[in-house]
Amino acid sequence: MRAVRSSAARRQRGSIVVMVALFLTIAIAALGALDVGNVFFARRSLQRIADLAALAGVQTISGGCGAASASATANAAANGFPTDGSGAATITVACGRWDTKTNGAPSYFASTNAGAPLNALQVTATRQVPYFFLGPVRTVSATSTAQATNIGAFSVGTVLAQLQGGAVNGLLNALLGTNLDLSLVSYESLANARIKIGDLMAAAGVGTVDQLLATQVDVRQLAHLMLTALSRTSAADANLQTDVATLQTILDGGISDTLTFPVGNTAGSAGLLSLGVSNAQSAVDATISPLDALIVAAEIAHAGQPAIDITTGLNLGALASATVKVQIVEPPVLAVGEAGRDPRTQAWRTEASAAQVRLYLKLGVANISVPISLEAAQGQAWLESTNCTSSQATSNSVVGGQTGIANLCIAAQAANPQAASQAFSCPTQPATILEVAGIPVVTAHASTSLTGNPIDPPLTFAASGGYGTFGTGIGEALTNALSSSLQVDGIDGSIVTSALGPLLEGIADIGIDPLLQLLGVQAGVTTIHDLSLTCGVPKLVY
Repeated sequence: MRAVRSSAARRQRGSIVVMVALFLTIAIAALGALDVGNVFFARRSLQRIADLAALAGVQTISGGCGAASASATANAAANGFPTDGSGAATITVACGRWDTKTNGAPSYFASTNAGAPLNALQVTATRQVPYFFLGPVRTVSATSTAQATNIGAFSVGTVLAQLQGGAVNGLLNALLGTNLDLSLVSYESLANARIKIGDLMAAAGVGTVDQLLATQVDVRQLAHLMLTALSRTSAADANLQTDVATLQTILDGGISDTLTFPVGNTAGSAGLLSLGVSNAQSAVDATISPLDALIVAAEIAHAGQPAIDITTGLNLGALASATVKVQIVEPPVLAVGEAGRDPRTQAWRTEASAAQVRLYLKLGVANISVPISLEAAQGQAWLESTNCTSSQATSNSVVGGQTGIANLCIAAQAANPQAASQAFSCPTQPATILEVAGIPVVTAHASTSLTGNPIDPPLTFAASGGYGTFGTGIGEALTNALSSSLQVDGIDGSIVTSALGPLLEGIADIGIDPLLQLLGVQAGVTTIHDLSLTCGVPKLVY
């Protein structure tokens, strides 16, 4: 009997040891879970601090890396993160670019303090977290990358200044096949209206900017999209109802069927918008002018076609007779995007181009008749830099540019249109400038070119946009052409030059230059229409 009791006691003692071991295992696991949970909580806290600091810092990234770093560090301190450099906790800030096209996955971030434009901030918060039960301290870190892109929008030319409403009506009627009779005030208001890219996306029923750029439209369809977008726009417009009515009138004018084109401009296909951003969605709040867009679209539709007569409505003052025909060789393009150069190609990220247009004119007053042909090559404008501050009123953008080359000709057949596919040439036969009783008294021949010049210094625009002009117009070029290369038979050439020079310059000032600018053409002068600067809304990207 004693042996039996002893065996049972030993079994009971063995059971207690197993239970204690099991309890200790569970306790250690529970304590370890507390340590792991504490580390997890610390990591989440660090991630929140890094996220908020990155978002705060990137809002001032256009002011330079120093300002952005200071903002990020101050935000981390305000959220309870020690920034005194004691060693237990550190915060590291890196300025650079977030760009899915040039930087590698998964972060698409490259740190740099040089070059332009900086559009992202990466913040790494590090802290030593003690283990209560499992051992020594552990270093925990969290990294966050935030992006804020400043988007500028602008075009070259498309200026209404000095033109009468009849000239705008005549041009649009010729380009669109309509019969418009709107006032210049209506056109000016429409030129100053703004449509957000996001509103165009909604009107087109697409979800991304890339899908909008790939959308194929004709001029009428684009006008309808802009009407829908303008009716629902969130952009400020004091004359919204007037602008909607103007666009509706244009749409109801019976825009003729034309070829289709993509909204986005590419190397192989002319389109409305040239987008220069690392992330297309960042352009969703950028704005464009509906009148600029309508004129550019009409020129795209007529590119490469025979010259069209736009004499109707063009008031050239004392001229008793005038015919004006225009031929679109290459259409202009509106630009929306970031500032600076692409580091891979050194090309400007965001660049607008003027139209390449040929103008054929036969101008006459009394017995004087002057046939002129003009080809204006594509001028360029690019977004050099942007500066976004805490106030929209003090934010600005800087746009550089290059005036286009222009060719001028005064000759017998100069006013006769050439095929758009042919290179521009000046006929050799002199033009009869003045005849008496059917007998040529004065004949003349002039051929000259205007070289392109850079805009120096570049033009600075407020965030609300505006116009800026560089260079001299075609009127001065006509006068110079007469004085330098005019060939006159029968009388002293200086007499003809002094008589015709002011006349041609006046004609150019009141009719030709404004007409060219409305078409987005630059000949000896570059006029930048800065549409807007949209300062970037910060967002986390990694």
